[in-house]
Order: sequence, then C-alpha cells, then structure tokens
Amino acid sequence: MNGKQWDQLFDGFSQRRRQLRERSEQARELVAWYDEQTQLVMTLVREVARERAVAFERSANLSIDVLWPSHPPVNLDPDGPFMSFMCLRLPAREVHLYSHRVGADAPLIHFVVDYPGPPDRPQKRVLGRPGCRIEQRVGGGFLLRTVGGADNGREVSVDDLTYLAFELLLSDA
Repeated sequence: MNGKQWDQLFDGFSQRRRQLRERSEQARELVAWYDEQTQLVMTLVREVARERAVAFERSANLSIDVLWPSHPPVNLDPDGPFMSFMCLRLPAREVHLYSHRVGADAPLIHFVVDYPGPPDRPQKRVLGRPGCRIEQRVGGGFLLRTVGGADNGREVSVDDLTYLAFELLLSDA
C-alpha cells in the first residue's frame, strides 16, 4: 500500500463521520421543529375549539369542555414516542385528539371517540379515527395533510381539524 491509498482510506472515514454528524444534527433540528409545530398546532386547535365551544353553548345551551393538555405528555426518549393529548368533552361523550411522533418521522394527530354504548349494552365504546400529518411548508411554517381514507394527503386547516373533532363529538357514531 502506498501513502496515497492510506490517505484516501483515512479521508473517506473522516468524510463518512462528518456526514453522519451532519445528518444527525439535521434530524435533531427536524425533531425540534416538529415538536415546536405540534405544540403550535395543538394550541391553535385549542383556541379554535374554545371559540366554537362558546358558540355551541349559546346555540344549544350545553357546555363543551376543552382540555389541553388533558393528560401529561409522553416522551420516553429523544427518539420517541412523543405524544400530547387534548380532550373535548360533553357530559356523556368525549373526543380525544392526540399527537404522535416517533423518531424523526412527521408527527400525526389522531382522534379517539369515547362514548357510552346503547342502553341494552352499557359498556363504553371507543372509535379511533386518523386525523392529519404535520409537515414543513415550503417557504416556512407548517402544513396539515389528511392521513388515511379517500381524502389521504389532502391539505386541511386548523379549523378543518377542529371541525372534525366537533363532528365526532356531536354526531351519532
């Protein structure tokens, strides 16, 4: 082996280590951005939900509780999972929104509907439903896209997301 081959071997190793560090730093920055945007989206949903709950109370004379956080967040380690929780509640029914992220994957927001069963079967029923994925918008900010179903990948707004939560809360399942 000549000196040039040794240099190439060592340089190749150094380049791979540098690239690995850069990718690792980019992943950490992306995770931090995802966590920040998830907090923002959940805060915006809470604010829209509170406004709509006030309007609903005026209309139906019935109160909807908007709880966020409704449960302490789950963050087992930097690679996740990371979860945060919100709840919209009527006296006999609840809709839970929860965010979920593992590793550097885009976070998802899902719904779980919790309501009593029919009178002849009084056990609680739980219905899960996909919501959206939080993505980076070209030029900055976040973008929400539906996941699952016929509308998979359709762009939605915070108002759309909140409407779906209210629809699940107020409709017959």
